[in-house]
Amino acid sequence: GHDIGRPLFGVKYCGGKNEDLLVTWGVDGKVCMWDSYSVGEVISPLCTLVSHSKYPIYTLDVTYDNAPKAQAGEEQKLHLAVGGGEDGGFLGVPVYLYDI
Repeated sequence: GHDIGRPLFGVKYCGGKNEDLLVTWGVDGKVCMWDSYSVGEVISPLCTLVSHSKYPIYTLDVTYDNAPKAQAGEEQKLHLAVGGGEDGGFLGVPVYLYDI
């Protein structure tokens, strides 16, 4: 999960129409995926998608493929747009794209 004592910059629900996943990001440079239906004190995420200790993640957006589904049970691909880093300046903050 995230480093203890380091601030998180955001959280978003994702994972289809039931929104059964949470994605979090923060100053520790990590993007973590969590089970949104977990209860109690959850210590570990399902997975850590990005981990750059010297690269704070300032913002994140979630999008899905808009390709029509062939069947009702078929899953759509999830895309994450991640903005952050120490390279920001006059031209802005770098953005990286990840397919999940």
